Amino acid sequence: MTPHQRRGLPWVLACAVLASAAAFAPSAAPLPAAEPVAGPDITFVEDEEEDAGDRPASPFAADERAGHRQDAVPGCIELSDGTKRAGKIYTTRAKRLKIYNLKRSIYEFVPVPACKRIEAVVEWERMDKEWRFKEAGNPEKVYTGRAYPLRMLAWRLTLRNDHEIVGHILGQPLYAEHDGKAERFILHKRDKGPMDGKLEDLVYIRRVVFGPEVYNEALKELQAQGAGPPGQSSK
Repeated sequence: MTPHQRRGLPWVLACAVLASAAAFAPSAAPLPAAEPVAGPDITFVEDEEEDAGDRPASPFAADERAGHRQDAVPGCIELSDGTKRAGKIYTTRAKRLKIYNLKRSIYEFVPVPACKRIEAVVEWERMDKEWRFKEAGNPEKVYTGRAYPLRMLAWRLTLRNDHEIVGHILGQPLYAEHDGKAERFILHKRDKGPMDGKLEDLVYIRRVVFGPEVYNEALKELQAQGAGPPGQSSK
C-alpha cells in the first residue's frame, strides 16, 4: 500500500460507518391523512355522473312506498284546470330532476327535497294544422281541415335557498301519494293533444308547491269540496 493510499483510508472507513448507521436509522413517521371536507347540501353533477350505476328500482315496489322514502316531500300539485292533488311527492327512486338550464346551456340534477316550488312556463301554444301528402309519390302536402292542440313548456325550479333554474325537462314523472295511493304526473317539454281537441282540454301541471303547510291547506280544501282522497283520480 502506497503512502497516498494509507492517508485516504480513514476517510473511506468513516464513510462506510455513516452509511451503515443511515441504513439502520428509523424512518420518518408518515404524515396523517387529511380529513375529508364535507360537500354542500345540494350538488349539481354532469350527465355522465348522474347516469352511472344500475337502473333504479320501481317506485311502486313493496318496500319503496313514500312512507319508507326519505326523499318524499309533502306538498300539492295543481293542474291547469284547477285540479289539486295533495300528498307526499317524489320522483323515481335514486333519480333527481334532470333539467336543461337554458341560461347556462347545461344539464343540472336537482333532488326533489331541494325544491320549494316548480312552475310551468308556457313558451308557446297553438292549434297545429294536419297536413298529408296529396297523393302517393307526390311530395306536395295539402291541409286536411283538421287541427290539434300543441304546447311547448319550460319549467322554473325555485330551490329552498331561492335560487332559480329555468329550463326544459324531458318526460320525468312526479308521484303524489296519499293514504297508500299514488297518482302519476309528467313534467315534459312538448304537450300534444288529440285531433280536433282544444287547448284548454290539454291539461298540464301548472305548479307544484312543497311544504307541510301547503299540504295541510290543500287537504282541508279538498275535503271541504268533497273531492275524495287526494292523490286519487276522480272518474
